Amino acid sequence: MFRSIQWRITIAFAILILAVMSGFGVYLTNHVRSIQMDNLRNSLKDQATLLAGISREYLSGFPKQDELSLEIRRIGQPSEERITVIDTNGKVLVDSEEDASTMENHADRPEFSAALNEGYGESSRFSTTLGYEMIYVAVPVTSEDTIIGAVRVALPLIEVDDMVGSVVASIIVALLITIILVIISGWLVARILTRPIREVTEASRRISSGELNQRINTGAMDETGDLARSFNTMSVQLAEMVNHMNEDRARLSGILDNIADGVIMTDIEGNIIIANEAIRTIFRVNNKTLIGKPLIEKLHDHEIGELLNTCLETGNQQAIQFESNHYKRYINAIAVPVIRDRTVGALLLFQDLTELRNLQTMRRELIGNMSHDFRTPLAGIKAMVETLSDGAIDDTNVAMDFLARIESEVDRLTQMVSELTELSRIETGSSELNLKMADIRFLINDAINRIKPQAERKNIQIVVESKTEIPDINVDRERILQVLINLLHNAVKFTGQNGRIAIYYGCENDEVRVDIVDNGIGIAENDLPHVFERFYMADRSRTGGGTGMGLAIAKHVIEAHHGKITAQSTAGKGSTFSIFFPVSAP
Repeated sequence: MFRSIQWRITIAFAILILAVMSGFGVYLTNHVRSIQMDNLRNSLKDQATLLAGISREYLSGFPKQDELSLEIRRIGQPSEERITVIDTNGKVLVDSEEDASTMENHADRPEFSAALNEGYGESSRFSTTLGYEMIYVAVPVTSEDTIIGAVRVALPLIEVDDMVGSVVASIIVALLITIILVIISGWLVARILTRPIREVTEASRRISSGELNQRINTGAMDETGDLARSFNTMSVQLAEMVNHMNEDRARLSGILDNIADGVIMTDIEGNIIIANEAIRTIFRVNNKTLIGKPLIEKLHDHEIGELLNTCLETGNQQAIQFESNHYKRYINAIAVPVIRDRTVGALLLFQDLTELRNLQTMRRELIGNMSHDFRTPLAGIKAMVETLSDGAIDDTNVAMDFLARIESEVDRLTQMVSELTELSRIETGSSELNLKMADIRFLINDAINRIKPQAERKNIQIVVESKTEIPDINVDRERILQVLINLLHNAVKFTGQNGRIAIYYGCENDEVRVDIVDNGIGIAENDLPHVFERFYMADRSRTGGGTGMGLAIAKHVIEAHHGKITAQSTAGKGSTFSIFFPVSAP
């Protein structure tokens, strides 16, 4: 509070007045004391001169000391003055307050010596006899121009001190009153003078908190008015500048957050200044918490740290592609120096190539799988056609067998092409769902009835068990039925003689769940993550006559219904495929 200009002005005025009044008080005190001392000296001198005349009659000739003592006591008793008559040798002859015979010699008293030598003497000192400060005035007693002694008159300085003290007290009271008045008036004046400054300060605080529309009164035509007008002009310009900056920042933020690639800007120390939303996806970190933190501490791949350091040290653009073991992604990173007369930071661009790389891998695998799955039946068809062309067509039994095989292979190729077409339509979203409310139990029973002949040939038992009551769900019945048939077909195909398939259904966590559990040959651990990929068939299924796309289609159909499908399996013990449907309509 006391650091404000208002209080500093007030305190400065108070200190100035205090100094002036104190100096004046000291001067006035000394002046009053000096006047009082002069008056007192003159009064005592007159009194001593009068007493010297009286004492001459008693001291000249034969001294009448007793009579003089009575006279001196008579004169001195009504007043506080102490009268002492001393001979030329310093012996006290008479004293108005003490027994002269008991008093010491006064020859060494300065006022006595001065009176004998100069005709007048005075001094002020502490009286050991009386116990307080006294003023002494002495004049000689002469008879026919011969000094026969001296009369000394003394008076306590208490009266002078009391008078001076009362003056000092008056000055102190006046000083306090003046200081109080000065503080109040100075505070009011300073408050009036500093009001524009306070308004500027308050407006500045509000502007710093974001209220850029602050304006202050510019009524005065003095320097404070000029300050207010300048502040208002600055406030308008600042508001316009901030608006432009916010617009630019919003545009930049919109651009950065809608860029699929991750963008990070750092300062020369490697601390992050900007990080867009894509960074959250690529590196699985909250991009908002990265601001102000060192890049190499937040992104844990050493390749990124080396890329940034090289860029900042050389001032040249750097690029690198690497596979992040920490984030399990394949990343293309580019670092560009930010230069303003010198390198002040770096802009880093991160492209997540994981999806592209996986697609390239899948494309190669797709081409390989399609080549294998098309080449094998085509080679078989060609071989059988060549055999028929070489004369086997004349053998009716052989010809009919070969034609049946050719028809089977063509059907398989046709099914493969149909499934590829269907999968492509589902993935691109061009295949619309015919959604209707359905009871999943009826779909399960329908699928069991269609697959039952295959199960009976292998003496496989199919059981259905309900865990909880389930509501109807909004699905494309034909597609979900095909998914269930596909899963049951796989379960029957890879379950041995006298096996068992169990179907469990129920409702949990706002989802309808269907589990298809078999005790067949199971799926190897390294094959399990890939079972829903197109054309992927574990070694155990190569002889099953499938196309390798059934589970891929099932996965896309379930996901089109906003559900999910999972697989759990242990080689040699069996598999469990679980389907989850949301209770609410997709």
